[in-house]
Amino acid sequence: MREMGETSSMASEPVLASDTYGWDKLQVSQWYSPQQAFGSSAEPKYLIGIHCTAYYENYYTIHIIPCNDSILCPWGRTSLYFLKIEITPSVLEEIARESGFLTEGHIQLDRKFHVKDSKLLQLGLWMLEELQNGGAKGKIYSDSLSNMLIIHLLQHYSSVIPQQSNSKTLANQEVFQVIQYMRESLEEEIQLTDLASMANMSQSHFIRIFKQQTGFTPHHYLIRLRIERSKFLIRSGKVGLKEIATQVGFADQGHFTRLFKRETGLTPKLYAYQISSKPSHVIY
Repeated sequence: MREMGETSSMASEPVLASDTYGWDKLQVSQWYSPQQAFGSSAEPKYLIGIHCTAYYENYYTIHIIPCNDSILCPWGRTSLYFLKIEITPSVLEEIARESGFLTEGHIQLDRKFHVKDSKLLQLGLWMLEELQNGGAKGKIYSDSLSNMLIIHLLQHYSSVIPQQSNSKTLANQEVFQVIQYMRESLEEEIQLTDLASMANMSQSHFIRIFKQQTGFTPHHYLIRLRIERSKFLIRSGKVGLKEIATQVGFADQGHFTRLFKRETGLTPKLYAYQISSKPSHVIY
């Protein structure tokens, strides 16, 4: 058994990633090994890991990890490649309701290790193929694959949670709305008083509820959202670091650099250099 949190310092950039092509149902990334793939995340996500150790049939394993669960998995020692698929709870629940899997309460994916599922594997490989082709088949195709994969997970690896009390459900909804606002307003000066007011809570109560649901204070969560957006802009290679600092809401480039290094261990300039020096493809 290996605690992946202990190897977060080994995490690097993926070989391929779907955020380059605007996939919004889920995120898919290809890595050299699972040890590289897991770092800290700014928001709770379900994780599906597909670990292939050879081209031969049955030389793969799949793990399904619920939100906020420790990533403790016997992955195996050799890797041909590793796919990490990330799904947010809001997308899972939206598709569950649209598809008739959920009429009331909430739904979650169950924790599963060493799954042998040829259909789930094939959907993952089709996604990998689309990444390798540069997203050539377009968003309709990627959305179709995403929906098929999520529906398959809902059919075989999900559980419905009974409806919570009205007060707790309302708090969940309010925090989700605040997070959506934060995502859409990164370039603005966001005040804690405004967020608490939006959630209809006192500041102290809002901070406590927010941290219970996300694991972070609102301030730290906002910083992590800004860092994640800045990493995406750096990878795009279309915007300079000074402009990125402004676009994601930092006071200036120096402030951006200090917080980026605190969260990632690298300065934005060094991060950009490492991205530009990586090969655009990998040969197996």
